[in-house]
Amino acid sequence: MIQCRRLAYAVLSTNRIDQQVRYYTDVLGLFPVEKTDRRAVMATRQGLECVVLEHTDGTPGLTGLSFEIDPNTSLEAAQKGLATDGVKSEIRNGKTTNVGRVVAFKDPKGTEIELFNAISFADADLEERGVGVLKLGHVAYNLPNVAELTTFYCDVLGFRKSDWRGDGAMFLRCGPDHHTVNFFRSDATKLHHIAFELKDFPELVRASDLLLRKDYPLDWGPARHTIGHNCAMYHENRDGIRVEFYAEMDQMKDEALGYYEPRPWHEDRPQRPKDWLGHNAPRNKWIPSAP
Repeated sequence: MIQCRRLAYAVLSTNRIDQQVRYYTDVLGLFPVEKTDRRAVMATRQGLECVVLEHTDGTPGLTGLSFEIDPNTSLEAAQKGLATDGVKSEIRNGKTTNVGRVVAFKDPKGTEIELFNAISFADADLEERGVGVLKLGHVAYNLPNVAELTTFYCDVLGFRKSDWRGDGAMFLRCGPDHHTVNFFRSDATKLHHIAFELKDFPELVRASDLLLRKDYPLDWGPARHTIGHNCAMYHENRDGIRVEFYAEMDQMKDEALGYYEPRPWHEDRPQRPKDWLGHNAPRNKWIPSAP
């Protein structure tokens, strides 16, 4: 089985490259590693490439995701594993120079997935700007076939179930973070949000003030979720992409132990993956009436 280890970058289509580059620079604190009139690669100050912007004449949205896999798995072995599971793929260059060669294919909902097993970082950027996000942490979708996507990501890409709410919501991890992708049942398939990690809760507060100064009002938060227990807040950028900033997410440091690193706000001792439906737990520990 392929073992995804980390979410690298999201590929987002946009019809306003320059405006979105300013947003990811001035608000999120990223910087452009590559930039043309039709394309831009944005990285954190530490040199992690996390957003690829590509021009479209259509509706903006998310078109692709990239995951780093076990470095001991060759791209040829990954391609063979995908073929065994009936997934057609190709080996080619990735969307960024620092990722290099990838195995590319589409998941059941049509999102292009790129897997790579080696990376070089972009040069670090010393200029302080924006929020200064640490990484792209997770991506969430609305879709009707939660079970099908869950099976694909677990059986083909090596994800694990972190928490779920009946058959209406699923949270999956591929590393120590509580979730890397999550799926919410809906009639239509569309991006729900992309999420970036900040270093701590005070940084969430600072980010809230910065967003308002930049005329990006919050549509929810800051608050603390129950599933994942991360503190979070949400806003929309000018492309209509919902963006979450979060901190203090649950982590499973040891898969063999099977429980999340203990925290004061946990409901259970120890806190293990579970179905939250029927536990009478609100979706959020703070502001439980939030959407």
